Amino acid sequence: MTAYLWTLAGLVFASELLMLAALGGSVWLLAERGGLGVVAGAVAVAVAIAAWAVFASPQPVVDVAAAKAAVKVALYLGAAVLLAVAGVRASAVSGFAVFSLIVNIAAALPPYRDF
Repeated sequence: MTAYLWTLAGLVFASELLMLAALGGSVWLLAERGGLGVVAGAVAVAVAIAAWAVFASPQPVVDVAAAKAAVKVALYLGAAVLLAVAGVRASAVSGFAVFSLIVNIAAALPPYRDF
């Protein structure tokens, strides 16, 4: 059971990093890939990290279950939509969305939820 919990913890963390990379990368692509794109991508990632820290982290500043769920859904859905709008292959967008959905559903269920 311990191996399952730690493996799932690693997958959850990987999905969070992928979400941040998807947000930053897609904003960079949409902002024409130049210096402005780098700044816009970095700002998008910083805003996402701030929202995650306040509402969705394991020890959030605002500990409201509905807010936690809303921020997670908004960030993951936003990342997937931005990837699609930026012209990333549909298979990559779908893969990201399915992986993130499966990992986050597994993390919301016992025994990981109580881990």
